[in-house]
Amino acid sequence: MVLDLIISFVLIVSIIGHILFNTKINLLTKEIERQRLMINDYAMESALFVAIVEMMEIFGKDISIEETLQRVTQSISNFFKNETIIVQLFGEHFFQEIKGENLNLPEETFEEIATNQYPILINNPGSFPKYRFLEEKGISSFILAPLVGKRNQLAGVIGIFSKDKRNFTQRDLSLLRMISIPISLILENAELMAQTKVLSITDPLTHLYNRRHFIDYLNKIIKQAKEKNFSVSLAICDIDYFKHYNDTNGHLAGDRVLRDMAGILHQSVKGADIVARYGGEEFVIVFPETDKNTAYRICENIRKKISEIKFPGEENQPEKDLTISFGIACFPEDAQGPEELIKKADDALYQAKKLGRNRVVMTVNQL
Repeated sequence: MVLDLIISFVLIVSIIGHILFNTKINLLTKEIERQRLMINDYAMESALFVAIVEMMEIFGKDISIEETLQRVTQSISNFFKNETIIVQLFGEHFFQEIKGENLNLPEETFEEIATNQYPILINNPGSFPKYRFLEEKGISSFILAPLVGKRNQLAGVIGIFSKDKRNFTQRDLSLLRMISIPISLILENAELMAQTKVLSITDPLTHLYNRRHFIDYLNKIIKQAKEKNFSVSLAICDIDYFKHYNDTNGHLAGDRVLRDMAGILHQSVKGADIVARYGGEEFVIVFPETDKNTAYRICENIRKKISEIKFPGEENQPEKDLTISFGIACFPEDAQGPEELIKKADDALYQAKKLGRNRVVMTVNQL
């Protein structure tokens, strides 16, 4: 009897001990999980802080929007290391930067957010007919957040796409939205910087490159020509009797002619060539990787086109026509450097004027 009581007592103690042990294990497991979540939270907050610092370092720097997007996308990858990150810009600066696998997503992927401008979290795209094509590409979940530009207009979108069956949470989406705020500011600043840079190298009347940019570009292209052994032709052109036109028709009419001439010159050259306003009624055209004879043919076509156009008030010109003259020189055939090339082209222009204007003259002075 006593033995039975002892055995029962031992069993009861053992059961209680087992229950207490399991309870402690459960409590310990929960505590470990809580600590793990806290560590993850701290790690996420730390990554967020680092990302924002990295983004703020970009702010105010004179870098292109493309390079800005590359750096921003790299910072976002601190949070989503195993996912594909896509930053898509809309409108004038339509551009896409991808970190991770290129999913070749169609533009329609971003249509909903472009229309409604609200964030999206989808963990089962196959359940939505409009997102089923994403599942066919192996995407198991994704989140999208808008980038809001000036005047609260949609500037772009950030997308995170997972193929690892990751279940995105509202916390993930909130994190992406938090990141989108400094990104929007950075992109807006980059756009303003780009606009300011364009204005600094643009002639305000004709919207061609200005003289300073022309000189910088010519120095750069001549240096490349020396290194890679190619020709660079330069044409300097001048509107014939432009002072007479201005005096007769007024400065507003003269400004219109300058803008019209600039448009004709710009539209008559290929993409690699640049046109700039050199000063007053003078323009310059730089022809990289172009020999002098080819430059001559292009300028002659431009001269004929301008001669055939009927400008208002041109009947009052000495020749009853508003025309243009060109002087052409070529590196390295006629000059050893940028300054000499400009002088030789200017000398050829002087000869064109001396010979009666409305003509194209190539320099005959050779090294």
